[in-house]
Amino acid sequence: MSIIGTPVKRKEDPRLLTGNGKFTDDIKLPGMLHAAFLRSPFAHAKIKGIDVEKARQLPGVAAVYTAADLHGKVKPVPTMWYVPGADLKAKDRSPLAGEKVLYAGEAVAVVIAEDRYIARDALDLIEVDYEELPAVTHQEKALEDGAPQLHDDVPRNLALLWKAGDIPDEVFEQAEVVVRQRLYNQRVIPNPMETRAAVAQYNPGGGEMTIWCTSQNPHIHRMIYADVLGIPESKLRIVAPDVGGGFGAKIATYTEEAVVAHAARDLQRPVKWVEERREHFMATTHARDEVIEVELAGTRDGIFTAIRVKNTANLGAYLSTFGAGCPTIDFGLMVPGAYQIPHIGQAMSGSCKTWWSDWS
Repeated sequence: MSIIGTPVKRKEDPRLLTGNGKFTDDIKLPGMLHAAFLRSPFAHAKIKGIDVEKARQLPGVAAVYTAADLHGKVKPVPTMWYVPGADLKAKDRSPLAGEKVLYAGEAVAVVIAEDRYIARDALDLIEVDYEELPAVTHQEKALEDGAPQLHDDVPRNLALLWKAGDIPDEVFEQAEVVVRQRLYNQRVIPNPMETRAAVAQYNPGGGEMTIWCTSQNPHIHRMIYADVLGIPESKLRIVAPDVGGGFGAKIATYTEEAVVAHAARDLQRPVKWVEERREHFMATTHARDEVIEVELAGTRDGIFTAIRVKNTANLGAYLSTFGAGCPTIDFGLMVPGAYQIPHIGQAMSGSCKTWWSDWS
């Protein structure tokens, strides 16, 4: 009997449908503290100063961290997908913004307190002196000369250029029919019922760390966070409880989970963080946001002979864990669909506020 084509009865449904699932926010540990992140209201700004003393003095606050407090203790979070053949200029993401913020919602400080309400109140006591800078949100405008520059060592905000195949113009000039169209695949926000969350517990005796988090990708999370936190993989355990939806957003690794884990290690008490819905819209990875120009050549009786695609993709201020692969290799594999097309030309490129993909 083959498993292929055989119905498999789902076993997890009764537990979840009757409210007996266990999610990250359901985890309650003795002595647990709670984290809240202060986020930038600006898409692009210098941080001229940050004063956290009033927040630190609020009763119930255990600690307040800024980028300076984490320097040398928590490494930047890297991207993981280095696309072969692409001149990739990946920028690792600092756990908290230090000198500049590069997107609206980037975390600049974190409060650790006895409960989430005190932590949230303490955020209002932190004073940040911002110098707002020009921002750009459209990928094509970000590539223009004179556009606001996010990273000094990434000229024109161009983070990668990837090409797969070239098609001579003669193929299109000799085709019986050529259709050209410019499409916009709008930005989408993965919006699960459960926002991101993490609980970290550190055992100082054995140097072991356990992180419960809303992960679709626990093995990759362990590999990355072990490096970011300076913990051997053998001493880091990632637990993914029931996940209330992910839609790809919980595949990536983020800075917040690493910061929460550092706080648990530093304070030697468990720490929990649960993302607010507004935070989710601002700070969790988005998808799509691609300007796609397509040329399709064929015969009058409906046979496709060539396709050439240029995809200019917005990948944000930093590459997410697998950000470089989504508008390049992943997108490229979908271009022909179910059709056999003799000539396929594809190229992709990206920039930091904008990641540009050019298939030509």
